[in-house]
Amino acid sequence: MRKSQKLMITCLMLAVIAVLTVAPTLSWLSSTSQPVVNTFAGGAISIKLDEALVDTEGKAIEGEGAQRVTANSYKYVAGAVLDKDPTPTVLKGSEECYVFLCVENGLTDQFTMNYNTQSWLKVAEADGKTVYVYSTRVDASDAESDVVLQPIFTTVTVSNELTAEDIEALGERTLSVTAYAVQTQAITTQAAIDLAVEQFLPDGTASDYPAIG
Repeated sequence: MRKSQKLMITCLMLAVIAVLTVAPTLSWLSSTSQPVVNTFAGGAISIKLDEALVDTEGKAIEGEGAQRVTANSYKYVAGAVLDKDPTPTVLKGSEECYVFLCVENGLTDQFTMNYNTQSWLKVAEADGKTVYVYSTRVDASDAESDVVLQPIFTTVTVSNELTAEDIEALGERTLSVTAYAVQTQAITTQAAIDLAVEQFLPDGTASDYPAIG
């Protein structure tokens, strides 16, 4: 065989070997999905308590731009009907909750309040303090705005029989209201009421466990 023919056969063999060597590098078929992302954020409850601003006669100032405040001062005389509407609000985005109010009454039986007993249920009382629970659970988690509850009362009425001597003896008195909220998730109504009573009356116990809607 001539030298040129041997060289051609050698080149062809190398070419075949090269092809056989490259072929096994082909990859397997594959695919990758988009990740599934789960975000966990803690829930929260936010509440506020306010009342209408009153004038020097103890009457609520109404109309455009009327203010809501957290304190008022009153001058009382016999027969006066004074406006006072402590109103709790559960702010939007808050988890479902039980709402409580504690009324600390430093007045005497010569002053009466028109309690809203349909919306607010008494659960405990001691040492001049009374704890109430709102008659329904309040859920603002998907609300588009804050959830304003019913005021616990709207007026304080002074006895017609109050005398100048009574006023002098009474002097300055206070009437305060405080709001408290407890989540409804994973807690019973009874346990929530017990928490509220412990918050306001450390040595007290609930006298009733009403059914909450």
